[in-house]
Amino acid sequence: MKGIFFRHVLRDVGAATLGVGVVLLVLLLTNQLAFILGRAASGQIPATLVLELVRLSLVENSVVILPIAVLLGGVLGLGRLYHDSEIAAAQACGVGVAPLYRAMGLITLLATGLAAWVSFHAGPASAQRTAQIRVEALRTAATRGLVPGQFRSLGSGATLYFSGVDPDGQLREVFVQRSATGQEAGSVEIMLADHARYEVSADSNFYTIALQNGESLTGVPGQGQWRRMRFATQTVRLPTPEAALPGKPRVDVLPTADLLAASDPRLNGELHWRIASVLLTAALGLLAVPLAKLRPRQGRYARVVWALLLYAVYAYLLIYGRTMLEQQRIPAWLGLWWAHLIAIGLGLLFIALPVLRDRQGRWRTRPA
Repeated sequence: MKGIFFRHVLRDVGAATLGVGVVLLVLLLTNQLAFILGRAASGQIPATLVLELVRLSLVENSVVILPIAVLLGGVLGLGRLYHDSEIAAAQACGVGVAPLYRAMGLITLLATGLAAWVSFHAGPASAQRTAQIRVEALRTAATRGLVPGQFRSLGSGATLYFSGVDPDGQLREVFVQRSATGQEAGSVEIMLADHARYEVSADSNFYTIALQNGESLTGVPGQGQWRRMRFATQTVRLPTPEAALPGKPRVDVLPTADLLAASDPRLNGELHWRIASVLLTAALGLLAVPLAKLRPRQGRYARVVWALLLYAVYAYLLIYGRTMLEQQRIPAWLGLWWAHLIAIGLGLLFIALPVLRDRQGRWRTRPA
């Protein structure tokens, strides 16, 4: 009986947790896909990297999905069993609450393990790859979305213009201007070609423009001394401009081993934040069992609002604690442990209030 009931509870809670996780994942995917497609449409990132950026974003944000999925999955799954009196019937047959905790503990253990892997390994690696893609996109933005009939600056004092594009991708009637190297100050080099091809090197460090059937003019603007040279093929190699992401250097891209050996307040806050993501999943998963208990004639979804409120308070305490930790307003050894204790204490207090109220009612009615 206990084994059958355990599998029944595990199936219901697991299905509810998976359902909540899928819904949250779809919402996150929709939001991230719209944001990334908007950037790709405006030429800020290459279109070929859209799917990779979406995948990296999902990995990074999965630590946000896991705690709320475990909490709501447990409350919804166990809430259905309480509402349909299945738990009451099982307990009347001598089955206690142990199967509930075992089933919820197994699901929480799997979710906590996944959260630990993402927080300490996959998340930082995904954040680092995302930052690398953004930097490369900033460096090569000049050659994306080239439009015929427009002058486009390529950095390093170089300008590109072409009148059209052939079906095979060649540029027609190409104009390139850049600063002439090895010449007197202020001299420029102007190249005119019938056709050209351009590409970005594999390491995104150089633009390469292969000009065909043209001529080059070198001299100082405003002076009459110019050197003219005809060529059949000429390759122009230009360094891509240096780029950096705006704002402070990101700490979420650092490996966890670097955070353990650091003493900087921002790095210490990031380390405790990664630990908190794991503990948040474990704590909410275990609190879901007593939190899901319904009183007689109580609605099936009566505890969902309280579960969301508990999650909001818990998340706020962690965010506030991280800010305080980075500003050195609390000692580094304290970290975010106090936030966990307060949130878990509030959850247990909320769970204990109905029990105390029932006992107080029984004490009042006993003399009668």
